[in-house]
Amino acid sequence: MAKVRKTVAGALLVAAGVSAAWALGIFRRDGPADDSPPAPRPIGRMVRLAGGTFRMGNRLYADRQPVHEVCLRPFAMDEHEVTNGQFARFVAETGCITTAEQRGWSNVYDQKQKRWLKCEGADWRHPAGPHTSTDGRENYPVVHVSWYDAEAYAKWAGKQLPTEAQWEYGARAGLRDADYPWGREELIDGRYQANYWQHDDKPAADGYAWLAPVRSYPPNRFGLYDVAGNVWEWCADWYGEDYYRDSRRENPPGPEKGQLKVQRGGSWLSPENFRLGHHVSARGKRLPEETSQHIGFRCVKPAE
Repeated sequence: MAKVRKTVAGALLVAAGVSAAWALGIFRRDGPADDSPPAPRPIGRMVRLAGGTFRMGNRLYADRQPVHEVCLRPFAMDEHEVTNGQFARFVAETGCITTAEQRGWSNVYDQKQKRWLKCEGADWRHPAGPHTSTDGRENYPVVHVSWYDAEAYAKWAGKQLPTEAQWEYGARAGLRDADYPWGREELIDGRYQANYWQHDDKPAADGYAWLAPVRSYPPNRFGLYDVAGNVWEWCADWYGEDYYRDSRRENPPGPEKGQLKVQRGGSWLSPENFRLGHHVSARGKRLPEETSQHIGFRCVKPAE
């Protein structure tokens, strides 16, 4: 577990008005909207979400059943995944040594062999192995971070990792019965709306064969970027396959204990038309110490 030597309290949330893109109507609404969530108000690099009741889950998949109502208090959510530049500041101020750095290796995907490899020297500073660096990639999402690393960053920033319910509420952005953060259809006017894997013969049909800089695609209706694809995002919750059956309605925190932590959102490696990846209801799960080339995170904070 990464050790943090000092804690910085609070991240200032500054009101910045309604997203210009949403106000100008330059991206499409698709799918009927819930009545409960009013338009959010961006606050600096976080977006204030009003909370309220929404329907969580998916009736077609066992660990996403039953579809159930959840009611959340207002909260603010990072508008995009934590970047290399943001994580570098955290490391500089705290001296954090990440799980992958302590261990000396992390998981890197070999696109020629089509499999994951244990790569010595891979870590957040060296995302594709020791011969690579994050120079010039400050605006890309940080990867090779464990749940413990993400939790340490969140505490330093005066925030938390999102609960699974908070994450899905933000990703759905008030759309009801929609598979994607932008609506029901995978493409809009023939264009991909997120960074994920298409096919081996056209791996960069969405514009990127690997990671993409944050904010490379349109935000959802709530002004959140990359809640589908790019990197899997750690959540605060332990994973419970049957948790939705017993989940409490008000601000569910997830199971009290477990072995795996929830991940949400899919990644650049989530296959096209694959509902286990970049769909809003899809649930990933990993050991909290696991690190790889497609795992990152974003944070939340109670709204004031």
